[in-house]
Amino acid sequence: MKLEGARVLVTGGGSGIGRHLVERLLADGAEIAVLELDAARCAELADAAGGKVRAVSCDVSDAAAVDGALQNLFDTGFEPDVLVNNAGVIHSEPLVNLLSRGDKVHSREAWRRVIATDLDSVFFVTSRVVERMLAKRIKGVVISISSIAAGGNAGQSAYAAAKAGVNALTCTWAKELGAMGLRFVAIAPGFFDTPSTRAALSEAVLTRLQQQIPLRRLGELESLYLAVRHAIENDYLTGTVLEVDGGLVL
Repeated sequence: MKLEGARVLVTGGGSGIGRHLVERLLADGAEIAVLELDAARCAELADAAGGKVRAVSCDVSDAAAVDGALQNLFDTGFEPDVLVNNAGVIHSEPLVNLLSRGDKVHSREAWRRVIATDLDSVFFVTSRVVERMLAKRIKGVVISISSIAAGGNAGQSAYAAAKAGVNALTCTWAKELGAMGLRFVAIAPGFFDTPSTRAALSEAVLTRLQQQIPLRRLGELESLYLAVRHAIENDYLTGTVLEVDGGLVL
């Protein structure tokens, strides 16, 4: 599939990784629609793109909200060739915190929130988009942003479980729907040089972390975008998890 002219739907496209992907996809000639929780970001994104981006406010962890938002896009003539499941949250907390003065067990609320946002949303959005692709006979591709944490990461039970689920769904759907011309790819980033990364980790921690990465540096968002573009344009790529991590998990 050629990226230029492709219709791409991105979840969580209002900030961070999602915003970078939207801007680069748009620059390379794609037609873009975004599902974004923050209504103000939707308005700002549409305005910044000069009306070239259709931005719909939607909580992608809410199945009914997803159904309504997608139907709205379909009714306005947007038929996605590509879905990028990017929306997500990160929560770090041990399973049992012996030093806590209160409840020592991992927050049930935080568990549910991460699973809902990072895993349920992928199921809700993908199922409806794939249904539409099949109805319109579109041989599309679904790209889900996973994480190297899917292999297990101490202190991130919910996040690791959600991303492992994303990887499993990617493989499952590739087997189910490949004969119908649909492709499914997960992309698992390592540590990238973003404001959120630098806000979460001290300089000392970042220095130690980079020494563990074979390439000895954090990733740039452009590298992640190139992986997304590769997944879109390589028509023989499906059912795989592309690790973009500088070799960290070797």
